[in-house]
Amino acid sequence: MQVHGTRFGTLTFGEEELIYLADGLLGFDQSKRFLLFPYAENSAFFWLQSVDEPGVAFIVINPFEFFVNLDLTISDADTECIGLERAEDVEVFSLVNVPDDQPEAVRTNLAAPVVVNVCNRQGRQILLKEYSARQPLIPMEMRRGVKERAMRGYVPQQLAAAV
Repeated sequence: MQVHGTRFGTLTFGEEELIYLADGLLGFDQSKRFLLFPYAENSAFFWLQSVDEPGVAFIVINPFEFFVNLDLTISDADTECIGLERAEDVEVFSLVNVPDDQPEAVRTNLAAPVVVNVCNRQGRQILLKEYSARQPLIPMEMRRGVKERAMRGYVPQQLAAAV
């Protein structure tokens, strides 16, 4: 199978690689089938690419890699919906937002994580009132250094083309 998108060009994949979200994502209910792949080699970030709407892709993380004390409770209804029988068969992802010109203000949506049953590839976005939809990933005291490092590595396209 293939999907032709604007961000990654043509992606070739097998049916077994798809993640199925029967209800889609909040605001993107037409996207039911997704591919998950690394943002870059050795990165904690991933792309969640819609197969149904090729122009739709999200940066996601496993929130447990950033928040070690996170305690997400999946309701019985959500567990049943994705056919989850064992806790070790679940993967959790949260959508990431990087505000324009503010890489130091990157945040994730812990209030609406995506849970996936790795055995049957069924997933669902769940709602958790106790968490923030705009949880910062970088502590305030570290943000200045992040922005400085990001800006040092940034070369405007006009300059890169001239070099």
